[in-house]
Amino acid sequence: MPKLRSRNQVPSQPDLDAFIHQPEHKAAPSLDPEAPRKYKTITIPLNEYEYTILKDACRKSGRSAKNLFRYSMLKYAEEVSE
Repeated sequence: MPKLRSRNQVPSQPDLDAFIHQPEHKAAPSLDPEAPRKYKTITIPLNEYEYTILKDACRKSGRSAKNLFRYSMLKYAEEVSE
């Protein structure tokens, strides 16, 4: 059903004083590297070759696949940001 609107409405003017007195947006809180891992999940499709390399690297490093991905991502992100 269409919403009925009055044709006699005066366009509202922005109120400069209201804009000036608005509270400033706070900066985003710092992120906790030890926070629970419930924020986002990523599924990565791998072919057999990539999976074999991943499993070999996991066996040699003693890490799980998820831990190896996290560790590699953090190290690479650190390297790129330098």
